[in-house]
Amino acid sequence: MPTLAPNTRTRASLSELGALSLEGAPGSATVTLLSDGTSEEWEQGTAPALKACPELLTVEWELSGVTVSAEVDVVATRYCTLDEVRAYRASEYGLADKTDEEVWVARQHAEEVIERAAHRFFQPVMRKGFVDRPNCTTASMPLIPDVCPRDISSVARAWDASGNPVSVGVSGQTALDVSAIRPHAAANVALVMGMAQTPVEMHDAVVALAAWYLVPKAGPDNATSESTDSGVLRFVIGGVDGAPTSLPEVNALVQRYGFRDLLVG
Repeated sequence: MPTLAPNTRTRASLSELGALSLEGAPGSATVTLLSDGTSEEWEQGTAPALKACPELLTVEWELSGVTVSAEVDVVATRYCTLDEVRAYRASEYGLADKTDEEVWVARQHAEEVIERAAHRFFQPVMRKGFVDRPNCTTASMPLIPDVCPRDISSVARAWDASGNPVSVGVSGQTALDVSAIRPHAAANVALVMGMAQTPVEMHDAVVALAAWYLVPKAGPDNATSESTDSGVLRFVIGGVDGAPTSLPEVNALVQRYGFRDLLVG
């Protein structure tokens, strides 16, 4: 299972939490829950005591004499298991000997690439954001680092700069009800967001893309086409001509369920 490195975010299901370890193998660590802001000591090899799921944990520990931190993105379940990735096209890909850590990294990479390309989460997650009330409006769109505000289902907690609780609700799937905030004031928010029911296709897409990342590539990295006796073969390459990945079936999922990026002119 993976080792948490400083300044990273690792997704883990409820059943995987107890298998996480920390770089440097510290004797102790502190875990802070975004849902309520409480902190507790965490012993590696055990699952932190949670009060909600999804949850976003901030883990702090000492490494080489300085305090470092990492985040754990806690979800109820993952899109697929490690064994499903290893078993994908077993006779062609030959991934049976891949370690849990190698497959875990490939799976997380696949999840992140698909969600980033689709501009939405395909399962409920928790994220920290910021919302203000610039005028007399009663609804405002939150700002969430590196994330578009999509599929917001609830506000787990809201607080001002002094740590005092603030009343903030949900106003549609992309905005928050800020009627209880005075005009020109703001609040930090812990949001639950993401699709309530994960599409079945997401499982297959993550399995296929994670397995593809693990397969050694024989061709040159910069090849977009190849000449053959029958003509020219043109490849689907992630990042070329707008394709988010090199797998057409994964790109189809992104197109089917994804959103365009928000551009403000």
